[in-house]
Amino acid sequence: MTARPTATLERVFGLSVVLVGVGIGAQKLGDNSFLTHLATGRQMLDHGIVREDVFTWTSAGESVVVQSWLASLLYGLVDQVGGFHGLRLLMAVSTGALAGLLWLLTSRNSSLLIRVGVMVPTLWIGIYAWTERPLLIALVLLALMLVIAEGRGDPRWLIVVGVLWIGVHGSWPLGLVILGARWFGSRIDRVAVGESVTVEWRDRNAASALWLSIGVLIAGIVSPYGPRLLLFPLDLLGRQETLRHVAEWQASSFESTWTRAFLVLLVVVAIAVRRATWQTIVPALVIVVMALLSARNISVAVVTMLPLLGEGLPQPRPSDRSYTSSAVRLACLALAALVIALPLISVRGPHVEMDRYPIEAVNAMEGMGLSPAEVPVVHQDFVGNYLDIRYAEAGAAWIDDRYELHGAELVDDYLTLLDGGLSWNDVLDKYDPTAILWPTDRVLVALAVGTGEWTVAWHDDDWTVLCSVADTECPP
Repeated sequence: MTARPTATLERVFGLSVVLVGVGIGAQKLGDNSFLTHLATGRQMLDHGIVREDVFTWTSAGESVVVQSWLASLLYGLVDQVGGFHGLRLLMAVSTGALAGLLWLLTSRNSSLLIRVGVMVPTLWIGIYAWTERPLLIALVLLALMLVIAEGRGDPRWLIVVGVLWIGVHGSWPLGLVILGARWFGSRIDRVAVGESVTVEWRDRNAASALWLSIGVLIAGIVSPYGPRLLLFPLDLLGRQETLRHVAEWQASSFESTWTRAFLVLLVVVAIAVRRATWQTIVPALVIVVMALLSARNISVAVVTMLPLLGEGLPQPRPSDRSYTSSAVRLACLALAALVIALPLISVRGPHVEMDRYPIEAVNAMEGMGLSPAEVPVVHQDFVGNYLDIRYAEAGAAWIDDRYELHGAELVDDYLTLLDGGLSWNDVLDKYDPTAILWPTDRVLVALAVGTGEWTVAWHDDDWTVLCSVADTECPP
C-alpha cells in the first residue's frame, strides 16, 4: 500500500510557488506569435499538416517546416474544444507545472527561506517571459529533464520528453547541450571530489543524454516533416543575417525590471559557484553566455541555473523543510484546493487583450473595400500575426514575425519602412501595395503623405490607413 504524502512546511512553500505560477499563466491572451501558432493549429485541423505558407502574400506557396507543429496542433485542439477559455486554462496549468518543477530544482538546498529567495526573482521573470508561446511548453520539458537528471525519476522517461520537445519547439538542442555540459562537469568533479562520488552522476548524465537523444531522433524521423525537423535548428542558425534584426535574438539592454531580475540572479550565481559542483556550474555558464548574447535565452538560463543555486548557496542547519503540524496540514489542504480552483476561477472572460492591434482600422478598411484579404497592404510584423488569425489562409499579411520563413531582403525592406530609411519609397514601389496600415506617430506616415502619392483614408490617435491615389480601389 502506497504511503500518503506527508504535509510538511516544504510542501506548503512548494504549493505556494505553484499557485503563483498558475496565476502567471492565467493572464489574458494576446501575444502576437501565439496568434499565428493558433491560426496554424486551426489550419491543421481543417486542412492537415501545413507544408506551405498560406498566411502572407509575399511568401505564399513557399515550403515551410512548422518547428512547433505539435504545439500549434495542441492549441488548435484545445481551441476547438474549449475556445479561449480552454487555452487560458492550458497556459495556467503549464505555468503552474513549470513553477513546481523549478521549485524541485532548488531542493538540494536545505533552507526553505533561501529557496524562496531564489524563487522570487525567478517568478518575477516568469511574469514577463512565460508567455503563451510554444517556448512555455519547452521550458516545462527542460525543467522536467533537469529534475530527472538530478535524480528524480528514471532517465528512460526522457525518451518521451525528447519526442514531445522536438515537436513543440526548436530549442530541443539546448537540452542535449545542457546534459552534455553536466556530463563534462562531472568529469571535472572527478578530479576534485573523487571517482566514488562522481561516477554515479557521470553515468546518470550520460544515460539522460542518450535517452533524450533517442526520443528526439525517433520523433524527428517519424514527424510529418521527417528529418527536415531535425535539421531545422541548423537552418535557423544559417539565417543569422536575418535574425540579427530581431529584438529577442539580440543582446538584452537590461532596461526592463524582469531582465534586471536576471542580473540579480547572476550575482547570486557568482556567490553560489564557490560551493557548487562543476556538473551544475558548467551547464549554467554555457547557457548564461548564450543568454547574454541573445535575450530569448534568458528564460532557459534561469531554469538551468537553479540546480547550481540550490546546491551552492549556504545551507543552515537544522533544516526546516520537514517541519509539520496541524496548521501545516491545514495550509497544505487549503493551498492544494486553491491550485485546483484558481485556474477555473481566474480564466473568466474577456480572454484576450488585443488593444495593441489595429482592429478598428482593419474594420474600417473592410468597409472601404481595402480589406487586407483582397488588396495588398503593408504593415508592421506583429500586425501580420493578427492578420494571420483574422483571415487565415487568405494570405492577407505582408510580413509577420516568422523570421525563419522570410528572406533577408523582405526583412531589410521592412526595417527600411519601420525606420523611415532613405529608400522607403523604393520599397513601396517594389511591393506596390494598395494601402499602408501604420502607427500614426511613425515617420513613414508623414513621409508618404508628403509625396502626394498617398492619401489618408482613415486614422485615429494610434493608427493611420493610407491609400495610393493612383489605385482605382482607393476610395475618394
